[in-house]
Amino acid sequence: MTPRTSTGETRIFFCADIHGSERCFRKWLNAARSYKCDALIFGGDLAGKILQPIVNHGAGRYTSEMYGQTLAAEAPSELQAITDRIRNAGRYEVIVRPDEKQALDDSPELVHETFVRVARAGATRWLELADERLAEVGIPAFMMLGNDDFIEMQDVFDGSQRVTNPEDRVVELPGGWEMISLGYSNPTPWSSPRELSEPDLAVRLEAMASRLQDPGKSIFNFHVPPQGTHLDQAALLDETFTPIVSSGRVQIGNVGSTSVRGLIEHYQPILSLHGHIHESPGMSKIGKTVAINPGSEYMDGILRGAIVTLDQRKGVKGWQLVQG
Repeated sequence: MTPRTSTGETRIFFCADIHGSERCFRKWLNAARSYKCDALIFGGDLAGKILQPIVNHGAGRYTSEMYGQTLAAEAPSELQAITDRIRNAGRYEVIVRPDEKQALDDSPELVHETFVRVARAGATRWLELADERLAEVGIPAFMMLGNDDFIEMQDVFDGSQRVTNPEDRVVELPGGWEMISLGYSNPTPWSSPRELSEPDLAVRLEAMASRLQDPGKSIFNFHVPPQGTHLDQAALLDETFTPIVSSGRVQIGNVGSTSVRGLIEHYQPILSLHGHIHESPGMSKIGKTVAINPGSEYMDGILRGAIVTLDQRKGVKGWQLVQG
């Protein structure tokens, strides 16, 4: 692949929130070749959310309950088909005996321990695939955890040859563009594993931004979007996590981060990349900054992403939201 950086242009492909979907992860890797990119960026929420037991009944028979259906396998090819369906839906398969399935049902602690183990194994397998695919096209990838990812997964990136975890660092993209990244979010109703108060979030963000050589030509890669834009609109929930309805309509509000917005307003990077709010894709301008959230439809195996072309003279030369 011939890089555009020699012409003063750099093309990146960005996505976030694939939540364990094997299909979406493979599409992200394929974007390197499909869109002739110079770098891939993933903005957090890598892991799935559901542990999916496959019960081994012996004699080559397996079953799993999914979406109210019993999936049954009596041949290796059928078991593989069930496994593929689980992975593409963003879930983690774990093969257990009936007594082990009962133990999982009875112990939230065992579920967490098992979930972290298989999530780490799944991420490691993905990174091995990434090293193989990205070596073929010769470009780097940058991938971090999001607010929904368990802290115990932080070191899975250490062994990768092609994928860099950019969180809490200043990294350089092809073309010399500096990027800072953070996958933590402001508080959510679900108390997810990686959340910070707005004051703590502001301190963490400023510590990175202050190390930029030229903030006006930098890229911010923050999982949570800036507050009060088209990128952070979501249904408001009551204390039971039920959407609040008024006059027959679900109430929508801005749930992004005030700290992220304040940092963007102050430093005015050329580009700010976000995820977190799946149902709020789009672009918003904050001063001179182009802020983008591609959204997410991972449960349907659809990868939503953004192609952004950077130019040394013009900054963001062009951008496009894509899905497939």
